[in-house]
Amino acid sequence: MKGNKITIRTVLNIYGIFTVLALILSIFTTPISINDNMQLFYDEDLMMEAKKIKEFLFFVFGSALVYFPLVHLNYKNMK
Repeated sequence: MKGNKITIRTVLNIYGIFTVLALILSIFTTPISINDNMQLFYDEDLMMEAKKIKEFLFFVFGSALVYFPLVHLNYKNMK
């Protein structure tokens, strides 16, 4: 079955998508902590300011704009 072949490019693209999503999700999960009684709590003091979130998102999307074309170019050069 030729259509079910998984390539390195596919794996790297899936990895990239999950990484970008995990980094975006980390904005909201960073303030979640565990206290001495092993209970989860939300510490609003750890939440990033709007400016820092904006800078972080620029970094994440900028990295994605570099990562995915490099994966494409690398796979293209492997053929």
